[in-house]
Amino acid sequence: MFATRELAPGELVCEYLGERIPWDEALRRHPRDPAHPDHTFYFDLGDGTVIDGAVGGNSARWINHACRPNCEAEDHNGRIFILTVQPIRAGEELSIDYALFVEGRHTRELRQRYACHCGSPECRRTMLAERRRRSAKARNPCDALQD
Repeated sequence: MFATRELAPGELVCEYLGERIPWDEALRRHPRDPAHPDHTFYFDLGDGTVIDGAVGGNSARWINHACRPNCEAEDHNGRIFILTVQPIRAGEELSIDYALFVEGRHTRELRQRYACHCGSPECRRTMLAERRRRSAKARNPCDALQD
């Protein structure tokens, strides 16, 4: 997705739209494309539900990942809005940090499955979130996708 005009920092780009579903339904639907089993348009809301951008979604689902993004996603009462974090020129690609969380050990194979090619000098070479300790209570239901 690309900016059609110059954007200032803090400017609203769009809302991430789609069908809001519980994680168990998201897991039932996944994968849609066996050729790309790790690709979804799911946006985790952190409350046991996700927005499935593939159903009733909009162009926000096409915003790519970057390790040094020019936009960020903000949750406002269960609605996700994409806002700019720096000046953006017309024609510049919009990006957010996906910071994907997958429970368990981040092996080389796992990092490669979620490889990043953003080209930023700060590139982590993966779309996975930086490792942080989480309690067992805070486990991500999407972890079942790794089985």
